[in-house]
Amino acid sequence: MIRKLLRTLHWAANHPVSRGAKGQGMYRFVRAQIGARMTPGDVCVAFPNNTSLLVPPWMKGAAHFIWPSLVEFEEMSFVMHFLKAEDLFVDVGANIGAYTVLAGAVAGARTISFEPGSLAYGFLVKNIRLNNLPDRATARNLALGSRQETVSFTEGLGTENYVVRGGGDAGLVRVEQSTLDAQTNGLEPAAMKIDVEGFEKDVLAGAENLLKKPSLQAMIMERGGNARRYGYDESSLHEYVRSLSFIPCAYAPLTRTLRRIPDTAEGNIIYVRDMAGAGERLRRAPAWHFAGLTV
Repeated sequence: MIRKLLRTLHWAANHPVSRGAKGQGMYRFVRAQIGARMTPGDVCVAFPNNTSLLVPPWMKGAAHFIWPSLVEFEEMSFVMHFLKAEDLFVDVGANIGAYTVLAGAVAGARTISFEPGSLAYGFLVKNIRLNNLPDRATARNLALGSRQETVSFTEGLGTENYVVRGGGDAGLVRVEQSTLDAQTNGLEPAAMKIDVEGFEKDVLAGAENLLKKPSLQAMIMERGGNARRYGYDESSLHEYVRSLSFIPCAYAPLTRTLRRIPDTAEGNIIYVRDMAGAGERLRRAPAWHFAGLTV
């Protein structure tokens, strides 16, 4: 527990939003965590380019959106720089809508967002409205998997809720599941984010047609060991993604550089099909502004 706390404080101290003020970064992080547990209502926090995010501070994992807000700085920056106004972004496991707001309200892209949890979905819809996105963003209260069915889903785990195979235990809810192919039929997404707590293999199994579309040039997907709860081998899953001509990359927003990373890399992986083309997009994108940063 102490080791995890120290790692988290080190991360907060060195987050780009801290701008080198490590002590202040740690203080603001701790203050957000304490405040989240004491605040009786929801919190509306500033987001890039004068957008906002309505956050339920009592939701597990949500306090990170209060500070440092851009929790996944590199991946969130990639979305804001990569997407253009004419693009379509697919947000799988949207939670309260952080990526949806960045893609839709900052980059100006159209979005389709999927969130099976009723609580998180409610905030997703609120954040779409808060940022005047109803004409550009569509929210769907669905899980995504390999086929159309009803599945069990956890409650009360905030950003870490997940599908439970064959579950009928107390504390689980039943949610509708569809497939990405069914939900994106006739559409041409340019980029996609998948954050489904280890259920990625099932999501991709229902996206065979989507993954073959030339329009899909970028994808963000986590590799963190959660697939073990389903008995999956994450290395073979990511090998499958690479077989579809996706190249694993990391992005440095402050220099706008994209570099290839090892096939064994873990964490949030940015996949692109054309590194040169993606790099040109990233370099030409307008800067975004937040907390004194211009990136």
